[in-house]
Amino acid sequence: MAQAAAAVRARRGPARARPQPKARAKARRAPRSRVAGGAVWITLVAFLLAGVVALNVAVLRLNVQLDSLGAERSRLRAENAELSSQIASKAQAGRIQMLALGELGLEPAQAGQWTYLELGGARGR
Repeated sequence: MAQAAAAVRARRGPARARPQPKARAKARRAPRSRVAGGAVWITLVAFLLAGVVALNVAVLRLNVQLDSLGAERSRLRAENAELSSQIASKAQAGRIQMLALGELGLEPAQAGQWTYLELGGARGR
């Protein structure tokens, strides 16, 4: 096999030197474009971080508002309970009877003093 390869090489003639490729100047980006690209990324990240900070501030404000509303809600519930207690104490039957007797001069009706009125309409038929 090695002999066959040597025979093929002998038929081709002497080996030619390969031509060296021409040295091309490497295309380098200008330093300005690299700096400009970095500045764009820094600006983009800065805007994103500013957005995150603004969002956190908004959430913090809402939490403060929620806390103040919760405190107001608790205060209003306590006030409603106090008012309900006052209504219950003022609506007692004994107290109302005493006010009617003392301040207004009213007396309870006796059993024979009641009268009923008959109203015409659907009930009377």
